[in-house]
Amino acid sequence: MKSEQTAMYLIIGSIIFGLWGFITLIGEPAQLLGGDAYNYMTAAGRGTGLVCIGIIFAILANTLNPKD
Repeated sequence: MKSEQTAMYLIIGSIIFGLWGFITLIGEPAQLLGGDAYNYMTAAGRGTGLVCIGIIFAILANTLNPKD
């Protein structure tokens, strides 16, 4: 079924974005701004955003997943 394949792709996307966001949160931030604190805050914001995208994909996958 088409919705089953879409749900599978969304789950895979959810895992990828979740891991990418988690690695961004705990990894060493890039030197984007002048101070270290600003770089950590920027990395935390990016990581949180990526994890939220993963959560949204997981919710959409569970919504589209057929119950049959």
